[in-house]
Amino acid sequence: MEKLLKPFLLGLLLAGTCLTSSPAQTANNAAPAGSSASPAPSGQAPDAVTNRITALVHAGQYAEAQQLTIGLLVAYPSDERLIKAKALIDKLLANPGGSPSGNPASTPPVNSDQLIGMEKVDYNALIALARQAQQTTDLSQQNASLQQFMDESRTFLLKHPHQAMLWEIRAATAISLNEPMEGFEAGQNLLDSGAADSNDPALQGLLGQLKNKGWLDRHQAEGLQMAADTDRKRQADAAETEKKKAEADKYTFPVAHSHSFGYGFGHLTMNENDGVYVASDETIRFSKNDIREMKTMCLGKNMCGFYFIPKDGKKFFFLAVTEDAVASRTLADGVFLPPSVLGNAAVERWKFVTINNTTLSPPVLQGSAR
Repeated sequence: MEKLLKPFLLGLLLAGTCLTSSPAQTANNAAPAGSSASPAPSGQAPDAVTNRITALVHAGQYAEAQQLTIGLLVAYPSDERLIKAKALIDKLLANPGGSPSGNPASTPPVNSDQLIGMEKVDYNALIALARQAQQTTDLSQQNASLQQFMDESRTFLLKHPHQAMLWEIRAATAISLNEPMEGFEAGQNLLDSGAADSNDPALQGLLGQLKNKGWLDRHQAEGLQMAADTDRKRQADAAETEKKKAEADKYTFPVAHSHSFGYGFGHLTMNENDGVYVASDETIRFSKNDIREMKTMCLGKNMCGFYFIPKDGKKFFFLAVTEDAVASRTLADGVFLPPSVLGNAAVERWKFVTINNTTLSPPVLQGSAR
């Protein structure tokens, strides 16, 4: 059974890197080994992730600290610690030769892909989109949001390929959507950026997930992608078949069909584009587009049916009856159903319209000479 978004993606969106250490652990309760963690006040990022920002700054990894802080501010826009941290980091990046106070400091790594103006807005919108996906409990809506994130982040990364956090989220999302080649691409970009040497256990855990799935090897990933695509197609075909069967069942009715020798008994199915009557002694098929009109005819009290009249003038008369009538092949009191059973189906399924109290017609013929 397909599951909802994996917990490690939630951790990624809150911490800036992905994969919590266990399914039950999230960014809200994660803490370094050997330390005790207390819940963060409402509206504030967990201490574990703010400590990571501090560690990145101390290590001179200002660009990474900035990306993490920006991502966290989407989730915790009122956290004063994050606001102040971002201001400090922005100064550090703007003054690569020294610290904000003017004291000498080690030169931070050059970030060739700084975001400005609407680029920042687009980046934050992508983070918000991924967060929106993990917050919903509806699987189809979640998958739609994740796919939208994948589509939009791909376009963004074509212009800004060095945004590591987006590659991490794409890798986690690829795992959720079972997209091996998307996972391979994200993994390769992370490895190219030096992620294999990272001391971040969350990032190492994500790379481990990709490795265990065989997604860090192009040949394996391509084979697994073919298998995943085949399985998705099989599931989609099965779902479509089930949908068509459900629709056919909804619009299949036990009927008596009038012919020159009396009545035959069978079932009339009003498909999307045609009608099919199947009985033990005959099968009748006619196109919806060939029907000029449907006209009610009553043969007796509570014995009313519909004439299906094709453009060539030939008529098919059907009475809606009970299943017992079809099984016994007899017409008796109590077996007739109102003609609206067939009339309503024509309106719903074929979009026929009412011409008068006794006649239905295709909408293109309404008000025209027939």
